[in-house]
Amino acid sequence: MEVWCPHCSLRDYLTADRWRCTCGGAWEPPEDAPFDPALVDPADHSVWRYRLLYGLEPAVRLGVGWTPLLKVPLAGRDILLKLEYLSPTASFKDRGTSIMINLLAHQGVRHVVDDSSGNAGASVAAYAAAAGMQAEIYVPAHASAAKRAQIAVYGAQVREVPGPRENAKLAAVNAARAGACYASHAYHPGFLLGQQSVAWELWEQMGRRAPDWYVVPVGQGVHLLGCWLGFRRLRAAGLVERVPRLVAVQPERLAPVCRALEAGLDHVPAGEPGKPSVAEGLAISEPVRGQRLLQAIRESDGLGVIVDEGAILAARQRLAHKGIYVEPTSAAAVAALRAVAARAAPADTIVVPLTGSGLKGSPSVPSE
Repeated sequence: MEVWCPHCSLRDYLTADRWRCTCGGAWEPPEDAPFDPALVDPADHSVWRYRLLYGLEPAVRLGVGWTPLLKVPLAGRDILLKLEYLSPTASFKDRGTSIMINLLAHQGVRHVVDDSSGNAGASVAAYAAAAGMQAEIYVPAHASAAKRAQIAVYGAQVREVPGPRENAKLAAVNAARAGACYASHAYHPGFLLGQQSVAWELWEQMGRRAPDWYVVPVGQGVHLLGCWLGFRRLRAAGLVERVPRLVAVQPERLAPVCRALEAGLDHVPAGEPGKPSVAEGLAISEPVRGQRLLQAIRESDGLGVIVDEGAILAARQRLAHKGIYVEPTSAAAVAALRAVAARAAPADTIVVPLTGSGLKGSPSVPSE
């Protein structure tokens, strides 16, 4: 797989041991990769309908992709919800993990590590198990018991790390330096390539057009970036006129991307972890691809929206009363809809990915 670094512009070929560029930047798939609709396999209703665009034949399939697009009245208008929580491990992370683990399997990798607050770790553990790989997942000690149990049930070793979320990342990096392969959902370009499929699916499901807005909860932000890169490829091929306006949603207790947008910065500075949020999947104080996130949001004429704890929990309850049960991280995007609707034209199409199932965490309301 050919890769490039947006920080120093180096182009290279991906190897299992070089999980980031020598400058420290995160690899990406080539920006100039074409999109040819003739290469889409209409008989395959998974992310592998795009396998010729990935340049990869799967050794492991778990059925991720082609998630439903459901019209639901919210915030005074019809909203399209992309039900990503119906993925094999009940989160959107499976899109990226499916491509990443298959790439690593082709490279002969047998032992992987990752750091995660839960969803990415469960996804890596599941796909590693299917590929016959050993997996170690470094999780913050405060991660939900349901997510830790899900990681363990696949046979992965769960390594609990005390302290802030960043400590788990440092532990995983140290394990990679000791010889394991760092199968990082934040760094690996295969993961980012897999996330591009959400743009292509939307384009197909919406009659070969793009939505006007795409509203995403942002921690590491790989789903937002994947959507941006995927739609850019469609635009370069002349298949859409513009990329959707991208909205990054973050909790008030930890909103480094939104704060950087407000301050007009070209990078996301490291922030203090702050108080824990009910949206535990968004507890990232310094996203790996922060500069690219800001670029994607600004180039798409998007915005950042900060939501408080009460709004997140109220949004989850509104969805539940419509028969949709998601974890608070997913509900954060729904909590931002009134702010987005206030900026959107009446005819604009707004899409929200619901990224994780409510079964992944406790339904109880944490104390302030």
